[in-house]
Amino acid sequence: MFRSAAFCLLLALSATLSAQEEPAEPAGPIYYTMTPDIITNYQNAEQNLGYVRVAVDLMLERPEQLPLVEENMPLLRDALNDLLAEKNRQEIRSLPARTELANEGRQRLNDLLLQETGQTPVRRVLFTTFLYQ
Repeated sequence: MFRSAAFCLLLALSATLSAQEEPAEPAGPIYYTMTPDIITNYQNAEQNLGYVRVAVDLMLERPEQLPLVEENMPLLRDALNDLLAEKNRQEIRSLPARTELANEGRQRLNDLLLQETGQTPVRRVLFTTFLYQ
């Protein structure tokens, strides 16, 4: 009788302790959606301005780097806005050039974050929407 009462008490205590444990954060990469979309102009070949609207997601190395990116978001948005504005019509409309643009954006963001924070958290820049006119 004593053994079964002790066993029930031990079982209840372990269930209470496991219920109080906080769930662990994911260990892998995390995605951050930059809002609102980045909207800027680019130089057209006919010396007219073109228009581009881009939705951007950032793949970060670890979840604990999210506050670091959020704190520096104005700097990161400005860097991507400048990068898009530097491009010409061919670079905006070409799919292979867009892939290179995403890689260049990742490098530029990581360079800025390295200067500001000493870390390079951005693993990838993903263009989830890419509209141009």
